[in-house]
Amino acid sequence: MKNTYTNKLAVAIMVASLGFLSLSAMAGQDFFQQQMTQRVMKAKQQAKVAEAAKQQAAAIKAEECKTQIEQGKNATGN
Repeated sequence: MKNTYTNKLAVAIMVASLGFLSLSAMAGQDFFQQQMTQRVMKAKQQAKVAEAAKQQAAAIKAEECKTQIEQGKNATGN
């Protein structure tokens, strides 16, 4: 009888501890998680800015090439 009571008590303690573990796992972000999230968002923003600058530079270069081609055509008289 004593063993049965001890087993039931041990099972009850294990179930209760699982409940506490799941509550702590569902808790909100801590400071370090917030910092990592902010760093990831900042890196994504920087990547977008860099991509936009790259596209703008490519557009400017294409426009310059068109201008040079037009100037070359005008210089040869064609």
